[in-house]
Amino acid sequence: MKNSIRAARESEIVEGFYKLAQEVGLENASIAKIAKRLEIPPSLIMHYFPTKDILIQELITFILEHYQLIYEPILTQLSTSKSLDVDNLVERLFSREWNLLFDDGVFYSCYALTFRNPTIREAYKDLHGALRRTLDEILQQDPVLGKGDTERLAEQIFVVVEGAYYYLGMIDDRVEYATKLEFFKQQVIDLLKVVSVGE
Repeated sequence: MKNSIRAARESEIVEGFYKLAQEVGLENASIAKIAKRLEIPPSLIMHYFPTKDILIQELITFILEHYQLIYEPILTQLSTSKSLDVDNLVERLFSREWNLLFDDGVFYSCYALTFRNPTIREAYKDLHGALRRTLDEILQQDPVLGKGDTERLAEQIFVVVEGAYYYLGMIDDRVEYATKLEFFKQQVIDLLKVVSVGE
């Protein structure tokens, strides 16, 4: 019972931190402001998260939990079919749902800290590693793709996806955005086709 209360309180604080960071920016989201938002004493936040860096590490875990949701429809499809729906996979990887699941501004603000903080860098590395491992596990379940080097393929796909999101975030023009998006999707489709043909 005590552990469940603690987990619920920690989750409440991390989510409050995330929502505040969305509104005012990560750099302006202080412990005092989080406490005010949640209407709890700052000392209570410090009890669970002694430093802001520890709180940021938990925020990165929060990011991962939300990002993993992008895979759910693919895993559901695989539970009823022996082969992977490649088109569905590509659509999910480039879905705007990433943006709905987690705010890009908070994501990149956390990412910027990796250049100064080795602990946060390690947490981000773990996040990216977990996303790649899940994709690797998905690719392994396909009878054709699973015969190849799925770990390498997952890495190549994420290089395209992450680069695409970084670049697309700077494009305001809808037509240009759509054109570039289709280009990046095709790159991933081509990667998947090369492996399929190779087998």
